[in-house]
Amino acid sequence: MTKEELIQYCDLKNEIEKLEKRIEKIKKQSNLVADVVQNGYKKHAIVKGIDYIRKHKLDKLEVVLQERHDKALQMQTDIETYINTIPKSDIRQIFEHRYIDNMNWLQIMHEMRYNEESTARKKHDRFLEENL
Repeated sequence: MTKEELIQYCDLKNEIEKLEKRIEKIKKQSNLVADVVQNGYKKHAIVKGIDYIRKHKLDKLEVVLQERHDKALQMQTDIETYINTIPKSDIRQIFEHRYIDNMNWLQIMHEMRYNEESTARKKHDRFLEENL
């Protein structure tokens, strides 16, 4: 696991949320079309049907979005798994606060009850240097 992958965690959460909304929006769209055809003076007919070309495009887009969603979800799971494997509780909490909760070092200092902001950052950096 690299630092860049860990930093992506918050972006992945946002991307997953947006993809879920887009997929839901596509699922709600109708494939039905209708048209009014003039059939002489004062006569008309309404023609209804399914737009198969549009349906095919929407199905294809849904598959692409679902693949992106699955890939982002897998990356998010990998990051969670990595953080879960950190043996020391304090380091694990620092990583969780930093990457999952998206806290800055000052917030982590208060949360972990450290005296200095640099304490958590130094522990974090030392762990990454030793393990990456």
